[in-house]
Amino acid sequence: MKIVKHIAIWGSTILLFANCSKDDEGTKLSITANTQTFEVNGINNCNTSSGTGSTFVMTIPYTASEEVSIDRLQITTKVSDGGSESKTNTQFTDNGSTIVWASCFRFGSQDWVEYEVRLEGGGSSSNAATIRIDKPNGAD
Repeated sequence: MKIVKHIAIWGSTILLFANCSKDDEGTKLSITANTQTFEVNGINNCNTSSGTGSTFVMTIPYTASEEVSIDRLQITTKVSDGGSESKTNTQFTDNGSTIVWASCFRFGSQDWVEYEVRLEGGGSSSNAATIRIDKPNGAD
């Protein structure tokens, strides 16, 4: 009789685990950043620590597998001489499908600046949305 009880318990346990799947654990939130675009908001109209810069307004449309609030942007800035810098930005607007953020950049001797941006929210991070901006005529 004991053997029959043990077999019944083990059989029930095996059936219980067999009915579980990875789908039961829930899905991880995914955020997809689409093509980033920019507008020149002004040439030599803002101040940086190294002098007068130009203002650019970037737009990043995105989709998510479920409703999410984007908490921050992880931005890596690269310049034509090979330099780079990474920062976190929490100053942006989010309408639920598009992020808009701005940058004041002084080109100096740089020919271009590149912004690689990842959107973060709900414990997830998006793919990188990258845009390169060539130095506008007349920009400091």
